[in-house]
Amino acid sequence: MEKAIKLKILIILNFLYSGALTAQDGDKISYTTYYFNDSGNNSVITTAFSLAKQIVRGTAILLDIELDKVSIPPVDGASGATRPTRRSDETFEKNRGQIIIGIEQYLGLGSTLALNAYRSQELDYVSNSVIATYSQDLFQNNTTLTFRAQYNDDKVGELLDNGSLVNRKKTTYTGSASLGQVLSASTVLNLSYDYMQMEGFLSDPYRRVIVFNNNNVFETLLENHPDSRKRQSVSTRISQFVGPVNASLIGSYRYYFDDWDLTSHTTEFKFNKYVFDDLILGFSYRYYTQSGADFYSDRYEQSLTPDMQLRTADYKLKPFQSNTFGFNIRLLFREFSKNNPKWDFLNKSSFEIMYLRYTNDLDFSANILQGSLNFAL
Repeated sequence: MEKAIKLKILIILNFLYSGALTAQDGDKISYTTYYFNDSGNNSVITTAFSLAKQIVRGTAILLDIELDKVSIPPVDGASGATRPTRRSDETFEKNRGQIIIGIEQYLGLGSTLALNAYRSQELDYVSNSVIATYSQDLFQNNTTLTFRAQYNDDKVGELLDNGSLVNRKKTTYTGSASLGQVLSASTVLNLSYDYMQMEGFLSDPYRRVIVFNNNNVFETLLENHPDSRKRQSVSTRISQFVGPVNASLIGSYRYYFDDWDLTSHTTEFKFNKYVFDDLILGFSYRYYTQSGADFYSDRYEQSLTPDMQLRTADYKLKPFQSNTFGFNIRLLFREFSKNNPKWDFLNKSSFEIMYLRYTNDLDFSANILQGSLNFAL
């Protein structure tokens, strides 16, 4: 009995936290619409389709397709905007397409191997990636170890004023290890470590920085970042099911550091509660704070030749703090399948809508709205 109760609570915890698809979960399909708008009038509209299909027992194929429409307003002068100067007095619009295909194989004895290939392409950026993930369940499935490796080969494009395109190369190597541990019938702990090494062109080809000379006269120059970066992070998350109120509480912390001397701290809390048997309300809050990169400055002076001087217009390399507030509603469809065998696929299907409000102390804010429709086939 205790084992059955424990399993039920863990399923609820996993469901409320939105767990990953696996080859043993059966067939799943989802459709997501995503809208982003910030205080600079940049906007992104995304439509995504995902499928996990079990082709034989223990083997699943995975497919994810996303289409984005990006709109960036006119800019002039020095800006952190990532858009070409061509027709700078007009709104710049571009489309991005992404596809992920993969296969996941259950190897037996609690181990699973997944291999994925990824391609993202837009007018001035192309990214190709291969990803391998291995997971192992231990100690009667109370412990899960997961190892992930990823290689990215990117072409960072610059659209020139004459309409031609110049590409620069960027490569990224990523590795991660995580541990999931059941602490009790209602508590799960996760620990993880991530490492990323980036090489090549790491600046944005469009961002410009104000630089002053010895006579206090300024000009705008392209930003110039180092050509390598090593990034690391450690994080922990604890998920607690609160039986008396039929809810889950999730808390997490992440510490990040890199060889650009940038460090950050992230704390996040999520609360999800069954209001009714088939309706879940969720609330979240995220606090983030970071130092600046070692070459960041409020004022750049041309003490070196322009090609040698490191400089940035990227707000993500400045010292700042941010807050993100979230609200989501998830409606389960399982009630519709109780008395109708033909609708059995609705037993694990749901609809979710989510809203996030992001603000930071750099006078930047954003609204994010997402709707998802998920079916278990």
